[in-house]
Amino acid sequence: MAENSPLQAIHERHGARFAELHGRLVPRNYGDAGAEYAAVRERAGVADRWDRALIRVYGRDPLRMIQGLITNDLAGAPSGQGVYAAFLTAKGKMVADLRAFRRPDGDIVLELDVGALENAMEHLRKFVPPLFARFEALETAGVLGVYGPASREMVERALGIQVPADLREEGFVTVDVDGGGALVARTLEYGEDGYDLILPTDALEGVWESLVEAGARPVGYAALDVLRIEAGRPRWGAELDESVIPLEAGLRDRAISQTKGCYTGQEVIIRILHRGHVNRHLRGVKLGDAPAPAAGTELFPPGGEKAVGRITSACHSPLHEQTIALAYVRREVEPPAELRLGAPDGAVARVFELPIPIES
Repeated sequence: MAENSPLQAIHERHGARFAELHGRLVPRNYGDAGAEYAAVRERAGVADRWDRALIRVYGRDPLRMIQGLITNDLAGAPSGQGVYAAFLTAKGKMVADLRAFRRPDGDIVLELDVGALENAMEHLRKFVPPLFARFEALETAGVLGVYGPASREMVERALGIQVPADLREEGFVTVDVDGGGALVARTLEYGEDGYDLILPTDALEGVWESLVEAGARPVGYAALDVLRIEAGRPRWGAELDESVIPLEAGLRDRAISQTKGCYTGQEVIIRILHRGHVNRHLRGVKLGDAPAPAAGTELFPPGGEKAVGRITSACHSPLHEQTIALAYVRREVEPPAELRLGAPDGAVARVFELPIPIES
């Protein structure tokens, strides 16, 4: 049976329709996914990020331990700046993608998709000696997301704080909420200004209500996924899994430091960056009036019999006024290019580099 969010009763009062995601019951929409999408584009929406998990790393030297495992440079980041990164196997394949935040007390908080939580915990058990650091799934905290052009204003009103206007993505501030420590981190995951609030579980309900009172509309995962695809951001379980090298997913600039010290999987990444290539790339696809294809639908060259790509996520896009998708495509296909959906004579699939360009 799927696990309920601490905010389950609130979602039911707002008329939520639910879906199961990685063993958790999440709001799919609140009756009007289109209006929820518009709220994020025009003002702000609030989402219960029950799809996210948290890990606390603490002890004698947690920074050193995490620095040796992630692809990005947390130790070199200034105070108040987190990083987006990945855990990798020795062969450069992804174990999890995550955001890492170094709190003022020295603890490290890792925020990641709940579907990758067990992978990440097993990776830490394998590589982190208890003498130097300990770690635990942080079950006494949760995440709320506030996304849209008015999101900073609404976070400030709900929490009674000032959020720096020049905060970079993964930049964060720490605040006291109901006597517990909270972290407010900036994100651009959904194509608009946004903030993820890592809060004590006991504070989630009160902050949710304050954000709704400030004008944020409850938003479900259907609208968030459309916004994510439009922004060209990969998600664990869709574009990212244990078979993916982060360079295939276009994560070089965002997730990989080329100047930090060693980390697990670094040799493979550096070899590809300097002397090799990956065989596929994550691309954006425009599909016109075609129905949104299922994940795994293959892409073919016109008249060709061998697939050169596959769809990973798809939706109808209000921004592009047509069906769009994310897809892994063979490196030989140089965008912009034209492929066919599902068969050599299928619907036209126009392939672009990410993010998908908006045509006039």
